[in-house]
Order: sequence, then structure tokens, then C-alpha cells
Amino acid sequence: MTSQTGTLSAPLYLAAVLSITLLGLGAAMALRPAFAHQLLGVAGLEAAPQAAADSFYAKRVQPLFTAHCVSCHGEQRQKADLRLDSHAAALRGGRHGAVIVPGDAKASELMTRITLPAGDDKAMPPEGKTPLSPDDVAVIRLWIANGASPAIQTIKGAPRPVVEVTFPQIDDAATARQRVPLAATVAQLSARYPGLLEYEARNSANLELNAALASTAFHDEDLKAFLPLKDRLVLVDLSGTAITGASRPVLAQMKAARTVRLFNTRLDTSTHD
Repeated sequence: MTSQTGTLSAPLYLAAVLSITLLGLGAAMALRPAFAHQLLGVAGLEAAPQAAADSFYAKRVQPLFTAHCVSCHGEQRQKADLRLDSHAAALRGGRHGAVIVPGDAKASELMTRITLPAGDDKAMPPEGKTPLSPDDVAVIRLWIANGASPAIQTIKGAPRPVVEVTFPQIDDAATARQRVPLAATVAQLSARYPGLLEYEARNSANLELNAALASTAFHDEDLKAFLPLKDRLVLVDLSGTAITGASRPVLAQMKAARTVRLFNTRLDTSTHD
């Protein structure tokens, strides 16, 4: 019914707008599966699969996606509406549909893209980005072939993970500050006993006494001279020296020593490393 010629009533107008909106959403969902899944998830009509923290996906697959893929397929940028920054997003796919077919690596577009030659326009990651290694590709292939599970923890035949080795940065200034309190004593003893006293490491204020280099020329009184350094001596090698039982009280004060070597001495003890 119309209120006047050529004009829709309010209810009919709203119904028309709603119908057009629903048709538009339906078309968008059909043409863009990723958008469809996202909309269904927001509406609570579709549960997004959550990956377990100790799963093969979380430990082995997602780190590869993060390192090689999410700069183009993540929160900030989504080429072809594809995101690879979560298990749910990876299985959701992008503008052209799913890129992962659980259980079928050969039919998965993702596998096709990551195995293309580096110069191919469709290769992932694109030329100029750090490529996936053969082991990386094998990890993703095996994960998809085993159902692209968000929970499975181990996959037989998967390449062993590469352990990244990192070295702590050396703070020379901090080390120098730690060495200051005993610097004068270290200098005096180093002059008196050349070559016997060394720092444990470049970035350490701990010391090592290798009196074995002096052989029988090193006596009980010589060891006593190192008592001012007792809290920093972590290794004391007295093997083959002329020390005797008189050095036991001195050694007892060197509590920081993790290793004490007493081979071929006259200390009358069976203590070893």
C-alpha cells in the first residue's frame, strides 16, 4: 500500500533496504569466503578453531608463517584478504577461497605458492623476502597432510627444529666496573707471578689461578698471597706444586672456587676436581 502515488510506505521502504542489504551481504560472503567466515564468527554462528600452545602448529608452523608470511598476510596487511597470523585465519582462506585443504597438501594452494620458483610472480614469499628452506616447506607440507590440526603435538618424519644460537652482548664498561675493586691487587700479583693469574673470560671479573705452571717453585706462602682475591677465584690449580697441609686453611677460605686441582701435591688429601 502507498501513502501517495510513486512513494513507498515506511515499512515497505525498510523491508526493501533490508532485502538489498541481505542480498549484498550474501553476495559478498559468496564471493569472499574470508569475509563470510569473519562475519559468521562475529555473529557467533561459527566457532574459530583455537590452536593448542603445545601443538605442532604453534611450535613449528606458526613461527614460519610469522617469519615469512605475516608481513603481507597479517593484522596490518592482508593481500588477497588472506591472513596467516592464526590457525583460524589460515584455514579460513582469502578472497579466492581456502588455501589449505586439511589432509591434502597437493590440493592446497598454499603449498603450490611456497614451492614455486623464486622468480615466479605468484611465489610466496615474494622475491626479495627471505625464502622458506626445504625443511620449512616440509614442515608445512607434513602439517597439512596430517590434517592441519590445531592440537596434534608431533608429526612423524618432520625435520628437527633448528635451534637458533645467540650470544650475549659483552658490556665492557660493566665488566671494567666490576674489576675495579681488585684491580691493583691483580696487577701486583700478576707482576709477581707472571702468567699464573688470568680472568675467567673477557666479560667476567672472576679469576683463575694456574699455579701448576710454576711447578715446585710455588709454595704455601705463595698461595697465601692470593687470599685477597678469594671471593673472585673460581679455579685454583695447584697440581705439581710444593704446597703442603699448611695450605688447607687458606684453601678453606677460597669458597668461590668451583674447581680446585691438587694432583701430585704434598697436601696429604684425596681431593680431586
